[in-house]
Amino acid sequence: MKGLASKILIALGIVLILAAILWWAIAVNSLVKIPDDVDSTTEYEGEMAYYVNPATQEPLPEGEEMKLPMKVERRVVSMAEEYDSSTAVIKEEVTVEVGGMKNPPGGLQSVYVLDRKNSENLDDDRAYDFKAGNRVNREGSYYPLLPFDTSKDETYKVWKGEIGEAGETEFLEEVDKFGVTVYNLKGSATLEEKKEVVPAYIELNGLPTEVTFDALKPRLQALGVEVDGLLALAQQRMSAEDLQSLNAALQEKMPLKYYWVFDVETSVEPKTGAPVDLYKDVESLYMEVDASKLVGVFAILAKYSNDPVLGPVLSQLMGLRSQLGEAKPQKILEYSIAQTEETVREAIDDAKDAASKINLVKVYIPWALLIVGALLLIVGLLMGGGEVPEPEEG
Repeated sequence: MKGLASKILIALGIVLILAAILWWAIAVNSLVKIPDDVDSTTEYEGEMAYYVNPATQEPLPEGEEMKLPMKVERRVVSMAEEYDSSTAVIKEEVTVEVGGMKNPPGGLQSVYVLDRKNSENLDDDRAYDFKAGNRVNREGSYYPLLPFDTSKDETYKVWKGEIGEAGETEFLEEVDKFGVTVYNLKGSATLEEKKEVVPAYIELNGLPTEVTFDALKPRLQALGVEVDGLLALAQQRMSAEDLQSLNAALQEKMPLKYYWVFDVETSVEPKTGAPVDLYKDVESLYMEVDASKLVGVFAILAKYSNDPVLGPVLSQLMGLRSQLGEAKPQKILEYSIAQTEETVREAIDDAKDAASKINLVKVYIPWALLIVGALLLIVGLLMGGGEVPEPEEG
């Protein structure tokens, strides 16, 4: 009877040890992946500062920027019907409220197609930024999630929709927030990098894509040129043919370029790769005028450089020509927001629950199987007085 019990315990022990090995090899790989019931809402508060008048597009004097309270609500939700065993499809809905008004009125919607096991974005026709139809390829980048077991020793390419590309993160520090260990990561882009804003974002926010010469008047006046006075003199001194050419050249529209600058710091729960606290988010929009079409204007005016009345004014304008071309892009707006404490707590609680489920699958179940199996095997061997049998190959 003792021998039978020993054999049973040894057999059970071997079965449980093999089950633990198989669990690690198969079950963990199939169970630890992005769930199909993601549904989280995050809120942010801060301030929007306008450096040009939104109505007239004229620059505001330094120190007189228009500052308004800003609120952002962001919802991330699974499109469960689009999921399969290896692919997750997640929709992000963002509502922005500045000074009590929504901008843009309909909000922003983006869809992300992710690898369920490593959270990387995939190249998929369903993926878009800001509005349906604005298809983007985010392949190889991360957002809205970082990978499971995020490492502080690695950098990650995180997607930035405003510029249509991914930027690398920088690990800052490991800290404790509400009893959970998180990694603080930073992403940024400077004005010198000239990260151009994508057309879809410009269109949704109703920003102009080109301007006429009139829009340059404030900049020229800031450089010391009285534009209206110069044009009045031109009317008196230029030939009818040249005056007609000048007026036509001044009506040429000049393209605008927009650049995005940002400094973002986020806390990520490393086990799940879930962002839990956007505690710093400072982002700016700059505008640059492509003044190359003014070459024709300068060519016409140059013919009158020796005119006793126009000449002195034109020489000043010609001297400022290079300054106009080299002028730095103008800041249009800047916002600074941070996640509300209430939604930080909610995000951390959600991450804790998800991390507990991952630990159950990756740690507790297989280790329990291994430990119990080893104990049964040892007890069985001791009861039978035999040696540990070598597992059969194959």
